[in-house]
Amino acid sequence: MPTPTGFIGLGNIGSPMAATLLRTLKSLTAYDLDPARIQTLVSEGATRATSLAQLAQTSQTILLSLPTSHNVEAVLLGPDGIIHHAAQETLIIDLTSGNPTQSKAIAGELAHKKIHYIDAGVSGGVAPAQTGTLGIMIGGADDHVARAMPYLEILGKTIVHIGPVGAGHMTKSLNNLLLASNMIAAAEALALAVKSGLDPAKVVAAINGSSGRSWVSEYRIPNFVLKGDFSERTGMAVALLIKDVAIACESAKSSDVTLYIGNLIHQMLIRISHEVGAAAPNTNVIRAIEDWAGVKIRPANDA
Repeated sequence: MPTPTGFIGLGNIGSPMAATLLRTLKSLTAYDLDPARIQTLVSEGATRATSLAQLAQTSQTILLSLPTSHNVEAVLLGPDGIIHHAAQETLIIDLTSGNPTQSKAIAGELAHKKIHYIDAGVSGGVAPAQTGTLGIMIGGADDHVARAMPYLEILGKTIVHIGPVGAGHMTKSLNNLLLASNMIAAAEALALAVKSGLDPAKVVAAINGSSGRSWVSEYRIPNFVLKGDFSERTGMAVALLIKDVAIACESAKSSDVTLYIGNLIHQMLIRISHEVGAAAPNTNVIRAIEDWAGVKIRPANDA
């Protein structure tokens, strides 16, 4: 059964995940550096933590959704971090798209204080976070994952325990490598379709009944790109996608695996970030490719 619970990190996907947990748990202590984000959740019934110490001292399970593993390390292991205030047997569920090497090191430090850690990368975006239908990739010991499952089942639909600590974050980096690859390939294909005089909406409909389909073609393009929507709700920042792809490329290098496509995608994303801005939602990767081709991927009647 769920225990007194804290949530740290109310960003683009952290906020809807926290709200989804609160609807089911009815009680949640929240902390974020931005008071306005906490206030929104407090207005829905959450309790505001004024410090990491307060949250740690009142929570037996703590979920984190932060930009990078460096942020996680600071929150958990820093001078006033969770490690200094949490009770033994506290469970940390790290929902960050993290670096598996850092995740293992963090878990090791926490273990010295008998604080447990699992990594649980999430995928799907804001809408699935709001409806509790995220994909969740888990790394951790069996008994710790079992303790986390009541929370993860609130947040996710496809929940897979991949392996030990680090396995979840490794899998998430691979997922996002594929996301970036599919997004760039789909954008190039549809830009060519428009240049060839084809209606991209019809091309997408055909592809989605064929072997070239992907989550990008089935969800992101019909729901956002064809409508000209490249807003914050369409995806995390380009910089965060670059970070995840870099993790995959670095892991490949250390494993003596050559990612020919992966390394090219990484370099393309860096170039695109200079054009659209590192903070832009990553759907803007497609907008950059539109600009390169001099087209708009919109239905014929909207062109």
